[in-house]
Amino acid sequence: MELKEKLVEMEHINLTYNRGKDNAFQSLFDVNLTIKKGEFVVILGPSGCGKSSLLNIIAGLEDPDEGNVRINDIDILKMKATERIQFHRSKIGMVFQSYNLISTLSVLDNVALPQIFVNVRKGERERKVMMLLERFGIKEQWKKVPSQLSGGQQQRIGIARSIVNDPFLVLADEPVGNLDSASANNVMQILGELNKQEGKTIILVTHNPENADWGTHIIYMKDGKITKEEWKDAAGASREVQSKAEEGKSVFDKIMEKFRGLSEKQISFLMEPLKAKLIAESFFIPYEENQMKVIEESIRLKMSGVYSEQNLFEQLDKPMEKGGAGLDQRIAKGFTLELEELARAATEVFGKHTSEEKAKFVINYFIQKRNIHIPEDSKAKVADLIRRRIDDEIPFIDFRKLLDVPQDAGGAGLNKQTVHKILRELDLILIVGFGLKIEPEKNNTNINNPIKKI
Repeated sequence: MELKEKLVEMEHINLTYNRGKDNAFQSLFDVNLTIKKGEFVVILGPSGCGKSSLLNIIAGLEDPDEGNVRINDIDILKMKATERIQFHRSKIGMVFQSYNLISTLSVLDNVALPQIFVNVRKGERERKVMMLLERFGIKEQWKKVPSQLSGGQQQRIGIARSIVNDPFLVLADEPVGNLDSASANNVMQILGELNKQEGKTIILVTHNPENADWGTHIIYMKDGKITKEEWKDAAGASREVQSKAEEGKSVFDKIMEKFRGLSEKQISFLMEPLKAKLIAESFFIPYEENQMKVIEESIRLKMSGVYSEQNLFEQLDKPMEKGGAGLDQRIAKGFTLELEELARAATEVFGKHTSEEKAKFVINYFIQKRNIHIPEDSKAKVADLIRRRIDDEIPFIDFRKLLDVPQDAGGAGLNKQTVHKILRELDLILIVGFGLKIEPEKNNTNINNPIKKI
């Protein structure tokens, strides 16, 4: 089948669940979207924003209330049920968060299942499956059942199954949501290779902003609407363009250089709105401009001691028409707790502890609170590098390099995604902690507001 340049076209899509009933809920509002052949699309948004509903409509698994859906210039909504099933089986592959493997079938039979539905002979389908299993590094597991495998291995099986019929479109619904960072990175690399090497169009749904790094077309969703779209060029250039002179500096380094010559108290005062903005951008996908302003101001007031934890939660949860940020209650509560953890981390790093104690605390914070996977054999090296970075013994460019360098060459040997997370999280701690007045701890179990304005 010859593929059209505009592979997926959606116009004026509306979708309501339980339509006509008391519990009716509209999931999508007048969505218009064009996806081109060969794009790696990342649909990004919080839980409940409609991104999975959008994916299901593209897959032909749900019909919208209104609108048009064309895939490769074929109107799938006008297809008969049997035609749509056949189209889905042969042209679309799906990868799921929960893997959706059949527990009683072997790895080989799970991957081969889609081939049975398109009448491929046993010998031919088994040869193709074994080639895919070898490609994804799981050939030795072909006789095992899913329960005998790790989450990362099961997801690789899920990807193999999704492409065994050679579809031109692969849809992935939170494919790394249940995986540790190493397995998640491996799965994302596989999807990236399918896109770059085979030219398959990938549409991936996620709530994690870090996964947007893999996409060439980023779609931001909120409350059933597309709020923003971004594209990367063919070279994969970052949306944030830096000059060569700035590449070896962290955000913290640049701030300190910008404020050089000022007193610590002056810097602390000037950094308040900047801290709030950086925190908001690190924890939230881009919302509407008015919402982001409320979020940033709420964070600033919390950081300066004006707001309590409860005040912050209430302002984030309050509807926009009443002057709040209008966030989902779970998101508002989760962020409030995460900000408290970040504040505690900042007080520890800038408190009266030894450098070794600070580094140990940061490592534990990364692992326990920020879900960053650091291999056991790398922890000592990472802790030493963090200690040296906190003590300003090592410039940012060397810190970044040594986190990535293999262990046998003197580095920590971390994968690039983990390095990116550590750089970002440590930068946040240093930015938030700079200029803080650390109160003596009255006890170690209840710190209601560890940050006070100078």
